[in-house]
Amino acid sequence: MADIEFVPDHRGLAQLLRGTEVHGLIMDRARGGAQFAETIAPRRTGEYAAGIQAEDGGLGGRRLDRPVGLIVATAPHSAAVEWGNDHQNHPHHVLARTIDIVEAG
Repeated sequence: MADIEFVPDHRGLAQLLRGTEVHGLIMDRARGGAQFAETIAPRRTGEYAAGIQAEDGGLGGRRLDRPVGLIVATAPHSAAVEWGNDHQNHPHHVLARTIDIVEAG
């Protein structure tokens, strides 16, 4: 039986990870996550749900060489919806729940 040796091409892998295909996949996941977050968002006025969007986060990771997709909530009261405050006693954790879904696939 012949010995098989795998030698990873780190430059090639890095180039692949920074490529348009992976970037597109990352942004598709971010857009899907934003759509999910919008569906589970509370709708007292609709402003919070309407302010959820996917954004291109540029490059991130330990070496700043991986595409990043962000799911953001832009309404002024987004932090109160997510974590609660003196007026919003029940935190909804919309973005935290969304990340669980996005990471699970």
